[in-house]
Amino acid sequence: MKQGRYVRLRVSDTGTGMDREVLARVFEPFFSTKPKGSGTGLGLATVYGIVTRAGGYAQVYSEPGLGTTVSALLPVTEEKSRPAGGPAAAPVPGRGETVLLVEDEESLWQLTRRILTRNGYRVCAASTPAAAISKASDQRQPIDLLLTDVVMPDMLGNEVAAQVRAARPGLPVLYMSGYAQPVLDSQGALDPQVELLEKPFSEASLLSRVRQVIDDGDGGREPPGP
Repeated sequence: MKQGRYVRLRVSDTGTGMDREVLARVFEPFFSTKPKGSGTGLGLATVYGIVTRAGGYAQVYSEPGLGTTVSALLPVTEEKSRPAGGPAAAPVPGRGETVLLVEDEESLWQLTRRILTRNGYRVCAASTPAAAISKASDQRQPIDLLLTDVVMPDMLGNEVAAQVRAARPGLPVLYMSGYAQPVLDSQGALDPQVELLEKPFSEASLLSRVRQVIDDGDGGREPPGP
């Protein structure tokens, strides 16, 4: 670590803890101890990315039966806080467009659906890639945008997009992920040219990006294979 003053944010639990093998991999992208089909969450790789981008350091201590402690060390700044700017412009609401939402985490699925529906969009939601592909193949269902998570247990988001676009050529696509785009690029999970909305996102950023991608008419190039 660089010498200096740091603020430490420390969170501890009294859970089952982790053994040495798991602990050594907690910051790896895409690593999860969850069983297949139960979701991947945002992961400690996301925590690590946020902290290091801020010039800080992340540490984890854990033992089986003793729980886990995660510490985030963030550099102290002497800069004074800047006054907030004027109120942000309200995102343009939907005009009845239908969004095919693919998200395997139920809490995020419900939250995203609520935000979109109360802002003028129709939502056709799927909790699995297979369900999304099936819904897209039904030509009776209008779809104006595919909004999909990138990392899911059964299939990556770019694979979902490829199959959905086989049934809906040229359909705009907006990806969501808790991992930063450079991480996804390095893992071959996402083409760097496509549109990515990083989790966690605000209501305003979600609505703004959805509106932008629909209005542009194409969410980027055809996604490549994994």
